[in-house]
Amino acid sequence: MIDFSTTTAFRLVRRLVMGRGTTAMYLLICDEGTQLAVEADLQAEVEVQMASPLQIGRVSERLDVDDILLAHDTASLRALRIDRWSPELVPLLDTHVIRLERTGAQFLFLTTPAIAEQLLMEAPNFRNRLTDILRIVPDDPSSGGTR
Repeated sequence: MIDFSTTTAFRLVRRLVMGRGTTAMYLLICDEGTQLAVEADLQAEVEVQMASPLQIGRVSERLDVDDILLAHDTASLRALRIDRWSPELVPLLDTHVIRLERTGAQFLFLTTPAIAEQLLMEAPNFRNRLTDILRIVPDDPSSGGTR
């Protein structure tokens, strides 16, 4: 796998706040063992920096593009965990990426390195529309607040 830039929830949400109101799609790669910590960090940072709750859905529970588009319909930030590979995933994201863009929302797609690699190879339209691909790690509470 390519070595992507590393970020934390704090830095990513700060970036999202700066681009608020613009469409963006981020593929966030994190190790399976840190996913829950990363999700908790994202939810906390969105709550603090954007003053809104962040619900993280699972793509395996929403294998229909309308479910993804209508989920949290008024939310300007939508987060989805790609928790397992399925044959429907490529058509869902690759074929309907334009519909996702037209919502005007910012999308965060969280996944593991293995699924990310497969998705990047098999979904070129999705890959080309991504704002960025980042490795995300849990925030380090021992950093003394200097993120």
